[in-house]
Amino acid sequence: MGDTSLADTVYYQDLGHGISCIDTMLQRRGLAACYLLEHGGMAGFIDTGTNNSVPILCEVLRRKGIAPTAVAYIMPTHVHLDHAGGAGGLMQQFPNATLIIHPRGARHMIAPAKLEAGSLAVYGEEEFGKLFGRLTAVDAGRIQIAEDGFELDFNGRRLVFLDTPGHARHHYVVYDELSRGLFTGDTFGASYPELNCGRSRFIFPPTTPIQFDPLAWQSSLDRLMTLDLQRVFVTHFGMHEDVPAMKTLLRQSIQDHADTAEDLAQEPDRCDRIAQSLLQASIDYLLDAQCGIDVDTIRALIGRDMELNAQGLDHWLSTLQAHSVGP
Repeated sequence: MGDTSLADTVYYQDLGHGISCIDTMLQRRGLAACYLLEHGGMAGFIDTGTNNSVPILCEVLRRKGIAPTAVAYIMPTHVHLDHAGGAGGLMQQFPNATLIIHPRGARHMIAPAKLEAGSLAVYGEEEFGKLFGRLTAVDAGRIQIAEDGFELDFNGRRLVFLDTPGHARHHYVVYDELSRGLFTGDTFGASYPELNCGRSRFIFPPTTPIQFDPLAWQSSLDRLMTLDLQRVFVTHFGMHEDVPAMKTLLRQSIQDHADTAEDLAQEPDRCDRIAQSLLQASIDYLLDAQCGIDVDTIRALIGRDMELNAQGLDHWLSTLQAHSVGP
């Protein structure tokens, strides 16, 4: 825990209400986070980062003087590896912890081989290891299923788990009554700090890998806005307090992504065309917003995201076409 390389990669920020945002250092700073929740001597993590992030989270506990035995809950919002890849490794570190997971995600935590194989096919062995490390299975006896509306008494602090399809069908968000905050995973999109310095915020919906559903996503957002919300804690990235404005921007971005995909649905190289269109539209938006970042830097920050989004949209189009009943 005390080596220089680890010390140089631990970044976290206390946000008040016993909540800390921890950078999980996926590829770079400011791309992916998890959240440490502390209350009355109890600790828990919402999202985990990858298995490579486990030493970072343990180091944050050490610096805060929190014993591993105080960690009671590990709460991945969904099973994609930037959110849940470290769950099994963390469960090994914290003997008193229970993993709380969406009903559709539990089997992937108990037997992660299929989840790992899917990502290996996309990234290859070497890149997969660099990004995610290996996955560790979780004992089924240490798992609590969080059905829609599940409530957790976090040492006197009420947490409510809500089913939020749209990005993935195995996704929940966590409403924290004390902070009037929502831990959103990917449901409130991605909004990187470097791109939010202009006249308007930049936000986009992660549409990969295979379960993008724009109508369900819009419905999830509408439902969440009925809560008494003051802030959202976004995995990609950080705390945001202008929630209505953020929701409006995200709704438009979801629609724009779907429209772009449908406009290019008949192109022979549609996945590449969608990626190029999404990236160019993002560049145009950011330049108009005077974000202060040059085009090459914008491409470096979100080019890969738009390629992945295009893959998710391509799969969505294929699903729509497979279910069409035209002549």
